[in-house]
Amino acid sequence: MQANSLIEAFRTMVSKNSHQERSQCPIAFALDIIGDHWSLLIIRDLLFQGKHEYKELLESDEGISSNILSDRLKKLQACQLLDVIPHPDSNKRKLYYLTSAGKDLIDVIIDLGRWTSAHLPQEVCVDPNIQRKLDLGRKDFRERMLNELADWEKQYLGRVLPTKLSKT
Repeated sequence: MQANSLIEAFRTMVSKNSHQERSQCPIAFALDIIGDHWSLLIIRDLLFQGKHEYKELLESDEGISSNILSDRLKKLQACQLLDVIPHPDSNKRKLYYLTSAGKDLIDVIIDLGRWTSAHLPQEVCVDPNIQRKLDLGRKDFRERMLNELADWEKQYLGRVLPTKLSKT
């Protein structure tokens, strides 16, 4: 993805009250795109939970409403963090998937989860399936999650989308 196309997509969806007009800080810029309550949770579900259909995303534990989910999916697609294809079993259904830029958020989400678990352990409960994978270590967890995404991409897209950020 071209950096200019991402910037243009971002500028078309950012409100007048955003950081775009006030700051070139990369953190402020990123928060304009993914800093709302729901975007990272949607990305989390696509990355770690194997959810790819609207109905599956709607059933997440946090209880997102259908109108907000629809809005966030459109926003994330406009920002080129996810894309959509028709479901192979029904043209009425769609499959959502992360683009390369969306997959590159994996380390951000892993680190947010690790930070919360370290500082608010009494407040969080990690899904046992995810915890088993996390117990393998950060590098192995990251690799396993990206491999699971690659398997899905091969099956439904016929190719694997690359990631740009280095593997740590």
